[in-house]
Amino acid sequence: MAPRVSVVIPVYNVGKQLETCLQSVVGQTFTDLEIVVVNDGSTDDSPQIVARFARQDPRIVIIDRPNEGVAYARKRGVEAARGEYIQYLDGDDFLEPDAIELLYRKAVDEQADMVVLPFWLESENRKKASNPTPGTYDSVSFFYSLAFCRNYWAVWSFLHKRSLYARVHVEKGLSYGEDAYLTAQLTCFARKIVVLESHPLLHYIIHSGSATLGNFSEKKARDIELYPQLQRRFYADKPTYPQVEKALANVELGAIVLLLSKRWFGEARRLALRAQEIEKQFPGLLHQRPARHYRRLLKAYARSEFMGKLMARYYLLTRKIK
Repeated sequence: MAPRVSVVIPVYNVGKQLETCLQSVVGQTFTDLEIVVVNDGSTDDSPQIVARFARQDPRIVIIDRPNEGVAYARKRGVEAARGEYIQYLDGDDFLEPDAIELLYRKAVDEQADMVVLPFWLESENRKKASNPTPGTYDSVSFFYSLAFCRNYWAVWSFLHKRSLYARVHVEKGLSYGEDAYLTAQLTCFARKIVVLESHPLLHYIIHSGSATLGNFSEKKARDIELYPQLQRRFYADKPTYPQVEKALANVELGAIVLLLSKRWFGEARRLALRAQEIEKQFPGLLHQRPARHYRRLLKAYARSEFMGKLMARYYLLTRKIK
């Protein structure tokens, strides 16, 4: 008999944190689950730790793969999963003991395709609760909530039906923005999305080498520009495209300001001119999140490279860009 929930855990060189992660899953109060661990070509002791846990818990399924990146590791995990619902968990994060029980109960009670969870953002010297905006959503309204920063793109921040993957595409090589691309697709196919109002259920651990804090690179910059285009391409032939077009434009604006926040000034004028085109099509977007704090910088670069550089210096001096 198939389990009700599959917890899919991509693992790549997280030996120091992996035991805490796995212990948090095998110790869940909800026991009708399988634990699909995808070893994404780890070169540390992660495979040995997983094997030790698997000897003690028959619910653990191990998939060993050459390194393909987290997006493809998740894909391999979903392909192997048998549960009605999927919950992702990164190998260096962990769950509260009642997380799956509360999420599954909410999904069944509400007959929901996705249940959004509150979580902790944790670094070495900071711990912050990130609570999603309460409500019941359809696919369009939830996409808007994501595009306008009222909810989170993180694909591990919701329990969701495995059946949503019937027509999902994974872009090989996309390593920054892969969550936003996958979440956009899952959202499109979901009929009902609900938010679970509870204590934070997942601990997302931010390390100095993570994608959010690691050194910025040409590859990351190209990925940031790519994922809004992938979203738009995906939605282009969907019936809801006219309804989400403004939200898609705001996602692209978000990618532009993210590049500027990373001091990606070499192409700032091109980005600013694109932002100007978006503002002409959808007036007022530059005054909304996430672009509003960068509105003056974008307008300066749209006027000229010289004006943009002066404004960029001001943003750096006043620590609007850190």
